[in-house]
Amino acid sequence: MIFKDLAMGFVGLCGGVLVAAGLFAFIVIIGVVTRLISRTNTAKHVLTYENVIAAGATIGNVVYVFRVDLPMGIIGLILLGVFAGMFVGCLSASLAEMLKVMPAFEKRIDLKKGTAYVICAFAVGKMVGSILWLW
Repeated sequence: MIFKDLAMGFVGLCGGVLVAAGLFAFIVIIGVVTRLISRTNTAKHVLTYENVIAAGATIGNVVYVFRVDLPMGIIGLILLGVFAGMFVGCLSASLAEMLKVMPAFEKRIDLKKGTAYVICAFAVGKMVGSILWLW
């Protein structure tokens, strides 16, 4: 019985690490961090950016997994809203810049027809992943 519990814990931990790594790879690939660094001229603080991102992800996971109640009050909620809004804004701006990359990607792989199918495949993949997650 204890072996089963340890194995399940190990599998869960490995799955969580893989999902987190995929999310951070996605954030790095679309250029959220590099966009922030280039816009704010703070290249000397790259290590701080990395530490803050890792700390935010770790704290967010602990709060979510262990259902920690944060005594935030109205000030905490305002700060949470501001930071969440900044993250979503940076993410959407980076995704918009990625859309500018799409024509170069099409040219590089010599895609003459079917761009709509590629975009639909992205959408269907997202839909299937969401349905599986909710199921």
